[in-house]
Amino acid sequence: MIGVFLLTILSLTWFTACYDSEGEYKVIKEDVMIKNEAGTYTKAQVIAPSDFKEKSHPLITLSHGFRGSMNTAGGDVLAENLAKAGFATIRMNYSHYKDKAKGKKINQYTVDTMISDQLLCIDYMIKNYNVDKEKIGLYGRSLGGRVAMIMANENRGGYDYKALALIAPAGNKNALQYYMGGEKTWQKMKAAAKENGSVYHQGVVLTPEFFKSIEDNNPCDTGKDFQNPVLVIYNTKDYVVLPETSLECAKTYEDVQITEVTSKKSPHGYEMSFEKSNLKDQLTAELIQFFQVNL
Repeated sequence: MIGVFLLTILSLTWFTACYDSEGEYKVIKEDVMIKNEAGTYTKAQVIAPSDFKEKSHPLITLSHGFRGSMNTAGGDVLAENLAKAGFATIRMNYSHYKDKAKGKKINQYTVDTMISDQLLCIDYMIKNYNVDKEKIGLYGRSLGGRVAMIMANENRGGYDYKALALIAPAGNKNALQYYMGGEKTWQKMKAAAKENGSVYHQGVVLTPEFFKSIEDNNPCDTGKDFQNPVLVIYNTKDYVVLPETSLECAKTYEDVQITEVTSKKSPHGYEMSFEKSNLKDQLTAELIQFFQVNL
């Protein structure tokens, strides 16, 4: 009887140590620099439940938008909230670093290199964090939404992604052309990149490969191939990725849940980076519930 009693106490001690006073998972954070196939380094941050060595958790990767970083639009806070809810998360900067010391950024990427970074980080999590590779979800916003759509639609990396959450996905034929100033401006920039090797736009180096990666793969054409649940959130006031673009992306999927919001204060950020916001709280809760149900 004494042995059983002691075992029970030890079990309860381990159990409570995994959670904070509000019943959420305690989390660990790890900053990593992972060497990628280009020979440069991808900077990423892991936020995961602290009991990852003893227990396998679903994995969610977070994909940021054009000009952004892994922390823009509240990416850091969202990742932590997802981890507190029991998900292992990883997010990364798509602009690579020349060396592991986090020196100068290259400020250059394409949709293809963004996808490669996602897969690199998924492999890192499977190797180091005891995540369940049968329960991987994708979250992407803006251009990162396009990346997540392609990955889900085409089972990139050979994974059967179980859930796809998108905020303002720039995933149709002309989303990036619109963002860059229209078709004429797009073609002019594309021609300049071909002639000079690259063009510089809003702090990002755009190579001919960037334009090709957008034009060669329209994920709205392949949404029918993804049969698992999808959540699409759009803002009626978004002028960066138009509401009709988000809706076109949503309607390519069979099993889709659409959430419409309205925020004049944060048209494309959806208030996710605000310190206090009812909308941020609403969307965070919805994203957590979506992944809890589907992963």
